[in-house]
Amino acid sequence: MRVRIGDIRLYFDVDGCRLTPAGPGMAERPTLVLLHGGPGADHSPFKPAFSRATEFAQVIYLDQRGSGRSDRSHPGLWSWERWADDVIDFCDALDIPDPVLVGTSAGGWVALMAAIRHPDRVARLVLDSVMPGLPEERLDVFERLGGTEARETARRYWSGESAETIREAWERTCLPLYSQRPGGDPDGENRLKRIEWNHDVLERFRHHLAENFDGWTRLDQVTCPTLVLAGEHDPVATAPAAKRLAAGLTHAKTHLHILPGTGHGVFREDPDRSFELLRDFVDPRHA
Repeated sequence: MRVRIGDIRLYFDVDGCRLTPAGPGMAERPTLVLLHGGPGADHSPFKPAFSRATEFAQVIYLDQRGSGRSDRSHPGLWSWERWADDVIDFCDALDIPDPVLVGTSAGGWVALMAAIRHPDRVARLVLDSVMPGLPEERLDVFERLGGTEARETARRYWSGESAETIREAWERTCLPLYSQRPGGDPDGENRLKRIEWNHDVLERFRHHLAENFDGWTRLDQVTCPTLVLAGEHDPVATAPAAKRLAAGLTHAKTHLHILPGTGHGVFREDPDRSFELLRDFVDPRHA
């Protein structure tokens, strides 16, 4: 489905009901708005894992401006601020008054920016594998997980080298290290193939957006309850960075969980534990 938000149409999909029968009445459940990473990917990596969240919430998958099946728009509007405002406009258009924003990887930057810019419109915030570690911190993890080749490939990719050979080396050598599941990620190859990428958005992130994210300096503006999830062996959004993120949310009731033995994207890496934590967090009794 698509909905018009200002100058564009955003693609979204819905899983589960917000209203469910409860005796003689109807009970409301929280609505989770899922914000994908990339940037430039789409919502498909959330599927099928997030189907289990429909046991306690309504789930909305959203392709952000410029990504997936949403309109491309203009590169000048591919920004953290515009993406964050799009999320709130989207929730207004669908009459979602109290969204729980769930952001994974760079989607967490969008969710965080929405909570900073619109503190009265975000009920709860879930940040999964979000804040990047310091450069040497990330390279050290890549080397520990994949050796010197992984470290050097990551260094060259993050430094902005744009040759096709570098992107291929990144996808071949570094991306598999995002998962630390025993025996590997059985759906990893197919999941990457399912994504409708806009590589122009990803390149804009590498060359412009990554260095212009100022969320670190504005964490004290987040006021809603926040769940911070991180993988112990995440080579990008490192565990120490998750601790710094939680410490910076000084005006939000914050729950930090670093899941042992996991990599990037804890809902895929350890679904049993992460969805248990999510269920507990969105339960109204935890307000």
